[in-house]
Amino acid sequence: SVIVAFIIYTLTLGKIREIAVLKLIGTKNRTIIGLIVQQSIALGLIGFVVGKISATLLMAPIFPKYVLLEPLDSVLGFIAVIMICILSSIIAIRVALKVDPAEAIGG
Repeated sequence: SVIVAFIIYTLTLGKIREIAVLKLIGTKNRTIIGLIVQQSIALGLIGFVVGKISATLLMAPIFPKYVLLEPLDSVLGFIAVIMICILSSIIAIRVALKVDPAEAIGG
């Protein structure tokens, strides 16, 4: 959760000028929030898929103990990852919504 929060926060700070431009042209806060949340969910989705594939196909055959995971476990894990990613994006959203549109024109 902390790693996702830092990554999303850093990516948002890198795009702060673009966010200021969006606010300057009248983009609603809901749209900016949606952009950040989508980015966070995409990051979580990529992480979950890579982790699931590597745990199932690569690590399971060489792992010394067998761990039985039901399909429901994977679904609940996926839901947990998505919820954690959404909650982790709150800090970046707060920063993005506080940006002054004047920053877009160098003010």
